[in-house]
Formats: sequence, structure tokens, C-alpha cells
Amino acid sequence: MNQSRRDFLATAKNGLVLGIMGESITSFAAGFDQDQAFSQSDFLSILPNGAVRVFVGQGEMGQDIFSGLAILIAEELNTPLEEIEVVAAPVSAAFGNSFFPGSPQMTAASSSIKVFYIPYRTAGATARQMLRAAATDLLNKEVENIVLTGGELICDGRERIPFSRALPLVTNMPAPDPVELKDPSEFKIIGTSQRGIDVTDKVNGTHGYGMDVKVPGALTAVVAHPPSFGAQIQHIDSSAALAIPGVREVVVIPTGVAVIGENYWVADSGKKALVIDWDESAGQDLSTANIEEHYRELAVKPGQAFTFNPIPGMDYQLKPSLGPSKYAQENGAVVIESEFVAPYLAHAPMEPLNCTIVEHDGLIHVHTGTHYQFADKAAIVKTLQVEASSVRLHTLPMGGSFGRRACPKSDWIVEAAQIFKHAHTARKSPIKLVWSREDDITGGWYRPFVLSKVSAALKEDGTIGSWAQRIVGQPAIDHDTLSFIGPEKIDLTTVDAVGNLIYDIQDKVIDVHHTANLVPVQWMRSVGHSHNVFFVETFMSELADRSGTDQLAFRLGHIKEDRVKRVLELAAEKGRWNGGLGNDGIAHGISVHEFYGTYVANLAEVIQVSENQFKISKIVYAVDLGTVVNPDAVRAQMESGAVLALSSTLYGEIEIEEGTPRQSNFDTYRPLRFHQCPHIETHIVSSSSPPTGAGETGVPSVAPAVCNAIAKLRGKYLRALPIAKHGIEIV
Repeated sequence: MNQSRRDFLATAKNGLVLGIMGESITSFAAGFDQDQAFSQSDFLSILPNGAVRVFVGQGEMGQDIFSGLAILIAEELNTPLEEIEVVAAPVSAAFGNSFFPGSPQMTAASSSIKVFYIPYRTAGATARQMLRAAATDLLNKEVENIVLTGGELICDGRERIPFSRALPLVTNMPAPDPVELKDPSEFKIIGTSQRGIDVTDKVNGTHGYGMDVKVPGALTAVVAHPPSFGAQIQHIDSSAALAIPGVREVVVIPTGVAVIGENYWVADSGKKALVIDWDESAGQDLSTANIEEHYRELAVKPGQAFTFNPIPGMDYQLKPSLGPSKYAQENGAVVIESEFVAPYLAHAPMEPLNCTIVEHDGLIHVHTGTHYQFADKAAIVKTLQVEASSVRLHTLPMGGSFGRRACPKSDWIVEAAQIFKHAHTARKSPIKLVWSREDDITGGWYRPFVLSKVSAALKEDGTIGSWAQRIVGQPAIDHDTLSFIGPEKIDLTTVDAVGNLIYDIQDKVIDVHHTANLVPVQWMRSVGHSHNVFFVETFMSELADRSGTDQLAFRLGHIKEDRVKRVLELAAEKGRWNGGLGNDGIAHGISVHEFYGTYVANLAEVIQVSENQFKISKIVYAVDLGTVVNPDAVRAQMESGAVLALSSTLYGEIEIEEGTPRQSNFDTYRPLRFHQCPHIETHIVSSSSPPTGAGETGVPSVAPAVCNAIAKLRGKYLRALPIAKHGIEIV
């Protein structure tokens, strides 16, 4: 968005609507066709009764972004947050996320507040200035302060004007130029903890998810997916399935066999009754053991070189890299090397994947939880072979995602569209597609399996002279919908946290082996940071020990960026860093990372219960994400990040044998249990810097902090996750 070019227009007869886009702002009457209206990018609507409605094009999946963006409006408009209604916006370029190439409408990389902080504040400030001007005209005197509440304008705390009186003036008024945003010193809502606007609905069960969508006459579809990667259908006997009362049809689609029934249980029973002969020869030799062996063979060979760029604020100059071995030869240093492994992980959101499609009034309405609307609508249009103007994608709240519902291939949505196309042709029936948890865990998309070799030249003074890292794995992004491919043809998420290493090491070498196999992979919460930070921060602790230096001091000695130092020191202070291992047998592990402008440090406290039993007693966060909109939401995101990270650290792994995942549900793909959850505390650094994000930032540095603490107690570092594979039990 080009925020320097704005043209505000308020012409609605029945209400005031304000929005922002690169070229213009258009307003429409309240009660308008939202899809058509939002094609012009509208963020804010004030209805004739004074009610404030905020439109959000981001996906809500528990990160509280609806509340966060509403807070920006509430602050600038001087309206109580609880009086604001938030509505999911339709698909529109106006809600494009400028953090990504091409500005697609998607929610990822903790970018929502970062990207929309100014646009939403501007919409609120514009309305505030126009209302103040209207009140000044009506009262024939200057009005300094306007509060919009209960359908009234409260002027300077004394006089009240019904919004209906102000509306005629506002709708015919030119928009202010320039728009005056509040100085941060004037903030009354931004920066204070606010209860999420959807908390009550979530507690009482009225918060509507995709699974809650009910359409009269809708049939339910389930899909029998291939039992192994690459398996192909040879023969189908559907007679037993069709004999089940309520089963309407069995349909072959590109990704499997769909069973359409009157409800889920009928359709699922039909699915189980199918007799399908599969040719599974394609994945016969596919296993994680073979993949790991292949990766080790690649890891001893040079890969595609990645060119470093200095971190903003770092003052060193790049020079030709020697690599640790040559550096050691020339400078009398010692080379230390380690190998790390991170397994495939499933996203496994709590709400199973689902999508409902119905035709109404000549339009095709698609109801689903997603945060990649741009790609999803395009996929629907392509699958159904219809005009884009005939499709309405309704973005619903998501019961978790962790990246799964931003699938570049829109897999479950495309399946629903394929089934709908067939069913609609046959009987004009609405379709609700539902995946089981087993469908998703065994046939979904995964975080890539990654192997990394890291080496460093350690100088006599205990500092790092040279760093080399080789990463082997499938790229999380290897498709055309988003271009994150760098000039070296390397998926840039592959080198997250490595390509922009936070440590001031002038001699650095990194290369990558991109691999390919039948296992489908995509991004997961925090993308490459989720495993690369584990590699880097574990290795930093190893190097500190080899140098005989306190792990905290060792890190601080290699950091120039003040914001990184600040969170690291704060985590150590609040966690009462004991140097790693105290006399009482309580060990501390520490780690730090940067995620797209957010700085996070963790301290983990671990107690050894027996030889192989440990208790994680405390996780401490220190986080600097610039200007904080809602501190309570930040703490919630850190806590959720810790729980997800601990689940993956302790147990998370998808193992593949003969092309088939061994894990299928939460009994084999275990999450963290309540009794294992440690005390979690979050400390937020006060900052006036522009806001960044919290949603994904709480995940990466938990695993190394925990593993570094356990290493202090065991005397041996853990270089492969999950830790359960090492016979370690967390009690």
C-alpha cells in the first residue's frame, strides 16, 4: 500500500464507511453488498445508529488479530472496544498483505499488526476528525474531544449529539488532509491489556467455526485418500458403501474416492465400507530412515551457496569467507562440528479441515476457515471453471492452523469444489466436506525433515572466528503462488535464522541441498525458524562449553544488536540465570532469536527427577516486538507458542515406513499433557519502535532452551528431536 497517496470519500446515504488502499478510499451505505463494496477496500463503517463496524481481511485462528485491529480503530476513533463489531471481510486486493511479494490476502509471518497498524489507525483518525468537524458545526463552537459511544457523540465530556444528527454533515464532508494520527503519549487503549472481543463466544460455545456451518439440504462428503504417498487406484468396489442407508453417491476425484451421504457418520461408514485396490509401489522404499541416510550422504558434499547480507545495524563489512577449516589453519583456531536432525511434523489443528459450498442467488458461496484467501479463491474459480465475480469466499474463524490452513495448493478446498461440481451437476446439492484427524495427519502436509551440519572455528580467546552451516531438506516453499526464491535459487525460508544470523561472526559460509520426494511439505508455524533456531542455539551452547565460557556471557559477547542483548539479559534476569547448572541440581538453558523484527529470548528451568526423568519447571520469555497493541494478547501468544514448541520438542515426529506415516491421531502423535506444562511467564520490553508481531515468535527458541538445560544435567547434548527418542521422559 502506498500510504502517501490517499483520497478519502464519504458519500453514503445511510452510514459512513472509510477504507484505505493504494490509490483511493471509497465509501458505501450501511447494509451494502459487502463483497462489491470491499472491492474498493473498506476498513471501517459507522452505521446510522452510531454502531461501529470494523472489517478485517486477516484470518482469525486464535492470535486475536480481530481484537488487535479493532483496538487501533477504537483508539483513534475514541470508541470503547466493547462497542465495536468486527466482521470478516471478503476476498479483495484491498486487504493484501504487503509483507509478501505481490501483496496476496493472507495471514502469516506475524505480519498483520505490522502491515495494518497505520492503515487502520488512519481510518479511525479520519472518522474522528470528520465527526469533530460535524460536531463543531452543530454546536457552533470548537470541539476538541469527541467520544463515540451508544450512538452518540459526546463532545468535550458534556454535550451529546445523536449520531443521526451528525451523519448528514459527515457524509457530505470532504475528508481531512492531512490525517492527524494520535501521538503515542495520547494512547488510552493501545498498549493496555484488553479482553479479546470473541472470548465470551468461545466460552459459551457460540463462536462459529467451519464445522458449525449448517446449510439446509446439504450433503456431507468424506474422502478415502491414498494409504501411502504416491499410491494409485487400481480398482474400486463401492457396492457395500452404496448399500448403506443415507449414502447417496461414490465419486472418484483426483485425490481419492469421495463418499457423499446425508451426514458425516453415514458418509464415513460408507468410506469404511469401500473396497479399494491400491498400487502402492511408488512409495515402497520411502521411509524416514532412508531419507536420513540420503541426507547424510548429501551433507558431506557442497551444496548451493547462499550469499550473506549483514543484519541492519551491524557495522561489519563482508569479506570472502574462508570457512572454519581454512580459517583455523590460518589463525590457529580449533574446529568444532555437530550434526542436527529435525523430523517431519504434522500441523494437527484441533478443528479438522472442512469446507461448505452452496449456490444461492446465482452466486457460489464457500464457507471455510482459511488464512490464504488469495490462493483459495483462485483455486475455487479454476476448479469450478467459473468467473471470479460469481464466487464468494467467506472466511470463518479457525480452530487452529499452525500454517495448515494456508496450504498453497488449497487441497481440502479444491476437494470440496470438485465434489460440489459433481453433486451440483447431478442434484444441485450443497456440499460439506469434512476431513477426519486421521485424514490430515496421515495425508496432509508436513514441516520438512531437515538435517544440518554446523561447524565453527573457535579462537584462542574463546570467540568464534568462522561459522559454516549446511542445510539438507525439502524446501517449504517450492511453488509459484509465493515467490520466496532467492537469487541463488534457494527457498529463503530454508535459511531462516541462519541467513541472517544474529551473532556478529564476519566469516560465514552457508549452503543448501534442496531435496525432493513424495512427502508433501509446506510451512509450519515459524517456518524455517522452528528448527534452525534449535540447531543454532544448541550449537552456541556447545561452543560456549568448549570455550569454558558461561553460555549467557558467550552469547552476549557475539551480539552487537542492542535489542537482541536486551531480551537476552532480561530473560536471564527474570529467570535468575544460574550459569546453567546450580548446586541444587536445577539446570537452566538459554536461547535467543529474531523473527522478522521481533526479538525473543527464553530461559528454561529443568529439574532432574531420575536418570532419564526430568521436569520442566519454568519457561521465561523476554520479548521485544516494538509498540505493543495488546500486552495480554502477546502473553497469550507466547504461552501458546511454548505449549506447541514443547509438544514438538518432547514427542513431535511423523515417521514414514514404506511410504506410510506411522502416526495418525493424538494417541501416537502426542501433544503436551497438562501435568507436564511448566509455569510460563512473559516479560515485554517497553519500546517505541514500530510494531512487529507475536503469533509465530514464541515457538523457535523454546526447544534449544529446554534441551540446553537437559544437556547440563546429562552431560550430553541432544542434537535430534524429539527428545523422547533418546529415552528421556518429561514428568
